[in-house]
Amino acid sequence: MATEIRRLVFTHSESTKALEAFGKKYDVTFPVGKIIRAKFAGTAEYEFHSMKQFKTSIHNDYNVEGQASSIIVTYFDEKTLEHKFFNLTADFISGALIEYCTANKIMLPKSAKKSLDITEFNICLDVKYDNITTESQPFLYAE
Repeated sequence: MATEIRRLVFTHSESTKALEAFGKKYDVTFPVGKIIRAKFAGTAEYEFHSMKQFKTSIHNDYNVEGQASSIIVTYFDEKTLEHKFFNLTADFISGALIEYCTANKIMLPKSAKKSLDITEFNICLDVKYDNITTESQPFLYAE
């Protein structure tokens, strides 16, 4: 079975737009400004997170691998020059990015496994799809 792995890398501007649009649907208000950084937080930030159980139909429909992780997103307000920190779950951010992809016609196979990752500079959505080949199917004897 050949496995296809794709990484969608979102700019800070795209991540900001995705979270704002998704947040409006669930009455989540974010700080003024743009995202300038995101990083995985410790386990304590997740264990006591109020959104720990947050799941939408997107998570099931798009085969999102649940991640028991909390992410600290840093916003920068250019007017006040302030940094503001916002704690979100990986599942919330994954849902926002998937909705952003569908709204912007970015191809995303529903059956592919999706997980969130963060590089030094960007938020990423990893897409892993198992392509079934004739070599990977069990051999059936004809009778």
